[in-house]
Amino acid sequence: MRAVLLVAPLILLTAACSGSPAPTAARTTVTSTATVTATATVTATPTTSESATPTTSAGPVGTAVCRTGQLTLRLGDGGAAAGSSYTPIVLTNHGSSACSLRGYPGVTFVAPTTGHQIGAAASHNPQQPLTVVVLMPGSSASSLLQTGDYQNYSAADCVSRPVSGLRVYPPGATTAAYVPFATPSRACSTNVGQLSVAAVVAGTTGQ
Repeated sequence: MRAVLLVAPLILLTAACSGSPAPTAARTTVTSTATVTATATVTATPTTSESATPTTSAGPVGTAVCRTGQLTLRLGDGGAAAGSSYTPIVLTNHGSSACSLRGYPGVTFVAPTTGHQIGAAASHNPQQPLTVVVLMPGSSASSLLQTGDYQNYSAADCVSRPVSGLRVYPPGATTAAYVPFATPSRACSTNVGQLSVAAVVAGTTGQ
């Protein structure tokens, strides 16, 4: 009977010792939770940056959209066919870093002296696919502009006015550049859709 009584305290002592690691296990769980939380925070950072990229209308991460101020705009060599002229609008990066263009420029006729818009803005011609064009310093992109001759339209549909050049918004830009014509011209002041512009492509030909 005494042997049974001696074994019982030993069993209780062993059970107490075996339960002592519980606080250690609790500390390990807290550490693991903190590590997972920190990892989730780091992962969220690139996700936010990537989702914001498409709103710039440009391309590779780290390449900013070209600003109007870092571009030189001019009219390239064009041609004519079937009552329309086809002229590339050439955009050259004169800045010190690369930038990106994607999409259609905004184009309108400009009146001499006043600078007011004449007629409707250019519609979008989908003949060129939308692609990102990365402009290194000194390189160019272009967009082909189709201009219908104002004399193609009846006097009732086209009330012509003098124009001295174009107001051009590069894709993704909110500031326009003025591109003068070599000689004064006339354009329809009414909404007849005289202008059509294609998406920007690499090079100076618009094609």
